[in-house]
Amino acid sequence: MNGFEVAFMAPEGRKAHGTPVLDRVIELAKAHGIERYTRRTALDSRGNDHRYHSAHFFELNDRPEEVMFVLDPDKADALIEAVTGEAIELFCVKRPIEYWQLGDAVPE
Repeated sequence: MNGFEVAFMAPEGRKAHGTPVLDRVIELAKAHGIERYTRRTALDSRGNDHRYHSAHFFELNDRPEEVMFVLDPDKADALIEAVTGEAIELFCVKRPIEYWQLGDAVPE
């Protein structure tokens, strides 16, 4: 199938309306019927503000974090529009991809 990988990135401690930014992105995704995602943390990053972000012993909430979705084109655009509408400060990447679900479906 053809679609998009959409990834949102921000420091773990960044909040939007009192909620961690990437938690809010996941809430918006669920509101659009998007249930599958992958959430990752990184060792370090350098942001748009040229500031170095990492998980220090005393600053764990500055750890770089990412939530990634694999979506069809309509859902990718809808999610990006929803996040944009929230005026959340974060970084977003949208890449065209081919993807497959391999093997048997997982029983519920």
